[in-house]
Amino acid sequence: MEDRTKQNEQHGKCLEKGAEKTLIAIIICLGILLFASLICNVLVYLYFQQQKERRKEYYEDLDEEERRLTPKKLWKSIQENEVDVVLHPDTAHHQLSLNDDASQVRFIGSTQGPDRWYCVTGSNWFMKGSHYWEVEVGEKASWALGLATERINESRVIPENPENEFWIIRLRGGKKFEAVSSTVSALHGKPKKVGIYKTTKELSFYDAETRTFIHTFYIKYPGVLYPVFSPGSRDKGPLIIKKKKEKSNMD
Repeated sequence: MEDRTKQNEQHGKCLEKGAEKTLIAIIICLGILLFASLICNVLVYLYFQQQKERRKEYYEDLDEEERRLTPKKLWKSIQENEVDVVLHPDTAHHQLSLNDDASQVRFIGSTQGPDRWYCVTGSNWFMKGSHYWEVEVGEKASWALGLATERINESRVIPENPENEFWIIRLRGGKKFEAVSSTVSALHGKPKKVGIYKTTKELSFYDAETRTFIHTFYIKYPGVLYPVFSPGSRDKGPLIIKKKKEKSNMD
């Protein structure tokens, strides 16, 4: 009987030692895993920091035009929101003339004097959703494009210094390229074809020939907005609204 008791005690001690060894092994394994995880996290952090530095160096090596170049996939997704915009003859200032299919507008008054921003709006109106359209401005010396609230139809003229009811870009006197809302900001370049992209809260402009980003307005206005077009008053060349069937996506 005593022998059996001693055997049980020895067996119990063996189990305890085995459990201790197992516990120690588990702790060691957890420590190794924790250390390996820490090393992996450090390596991943260092990798992404290196990639960030490389991207920064790459970006700094680009010129201004390359920095503003819209990636092809993003450009394609923007153009997928393309809509046909038709000018509304009843909203045109009397100093403007529209062609038969309401896709072109030109100034018909005197080209002498300061820039004047007689305008016409599109028949389309926007509130929510995404919409894209293009306008060919060519070599015109002055023009203005963008969005305005419905009050534009009262005056049919874009004010020289508009308040919070206009979001436009314009070319003045063939030289000054500007973004105009409640403030005026100088812009770079003079596109010949302008891509206009409206989302629910933003209005962005692009050089549609080169995919180059021009400017973005952030719009908080909750009501109806109309696309607005002014051919300026420095020449009698037309603004031409491109129709969907006339456009081809850039490769």
